Amino acid sequence: MTRIKIHIPRRVRRILIPVGWLFGQITRLRRFCYRKGIFHSRKADVPTINVGNIAVGGTGKTPHVEYLLSLLKENHQPALLSRGYGRNTHGYVFANSNEESLTAECIGDEPLLLHSIHPELPLAVDGNRLEGIRKLCLDAPDTDIIILDDAFQHLSLKADINIVLTEYSWPYYQDYPMPAGRLREFPSAIADADMVIVTKTTADPQTIQKEAWRQRLQLTPQQPLFFTSYQYLAPIPVTPAAQSFSTENVTDILLVTGIGHSQPMVDYLESQFHIVNHIQYADHQRYTLADIRHIQQTYDSIGRQLPILTTEKDWMRIQDKVLKKSVSSLPIFILPIMVQFIFEEEKLNFNRIIQQLC
Repeated sequence: MTRIKIHIPRRVRRILIPVGWLFGQITRLRRFCYRKGIFHSRKADVPTINVGNIAVGGTGKTPHVEYLLSLLKENHQPALLSRGYGRNTHGYVFANSNEESLTAECIGDEPLLLHSIHPELPLAVDGNRLEGIRKLCLDAPDTDIIILDDAFQHLSLKADINIVLTEYSWPYYQDYPMPAGRLREFPSAIADADMVIVTKTTADPQTIQKEAWRQRLQLTPQQPLFFTSYQYLAPIPVTPAAQSFSTENVTDILLVTGIGHSQPMVDYLESQFHIVNHIQYADHQRYTLADIRHIQQTYDSIGRQLPILTTEKDWMRIQDKVLKKSVSSLPIFILPIMVQFIFEEEKLNFNRIIQQLC
């Protein structure tokens, strides 16, 4: 398998831990100043729900944001505000204003994916969340609630609900602050969360010890805890070659990913297919013609026809006209995912909390 993965040797990690401790202390001091009113934070003029995390990437924010948008749009006018990680633009961009803004380079791959699922909902990107909310409400005055993507560390904005995600196989209590690990701050920051969701859960529901998880995650009785997993849907053909490709009796696939943590997806696919090769790029990979040539060469070296599977977010980064044309002859399929709650009573409680906000 072709993989790009950062591994920190144990002796190097021991050197980096003091640096991570210092970084954690700085972020802890910053959060302390906001808690005590030394630095000021304020709420927006419309209700806001933030979906964030303590770790860097890979916890599943995008599908959980999509779940919230689907839930809220039944009876409300939700909008999405994201930083737009990985984009080439700066400042505020309203994605619904013109077709030219609908590229990963302009708004980021995750917002572009969410817009493709909910094209009728207002969507904007801005690193300054307060300013972004103000401008978004001007562009979409009917908005009555805004979903914030990845704003848990944006402390100048006080969200009405802070949802923090942590991954089942790599929870924040097992990690270190950067650069020794991938935490943006110490786990004690979880005190500012209104609820926590353990994502990508793979365990049998009967074996999940909820109270043990609550203790390890340092949650108070007032902080609800939820467990979710991914439901993988049927692959969807996205290139002309894929649309004419017969998937009957397919057993082998070529996998291409550029996401934060692909192992849950790999585990699922290995239960369904034989992964002949896995070309794994860094998270938010900006695909180039050289990358496409590498994928083409890897595919040709297999010596037989088989489907190429990738993620929805990866496909968003291949929407450039040149790149899209260059992969048209490859049978590329995307694997859609959706969030499902492990426990039905938790789903009902979560939906009730969200809907009561409005």
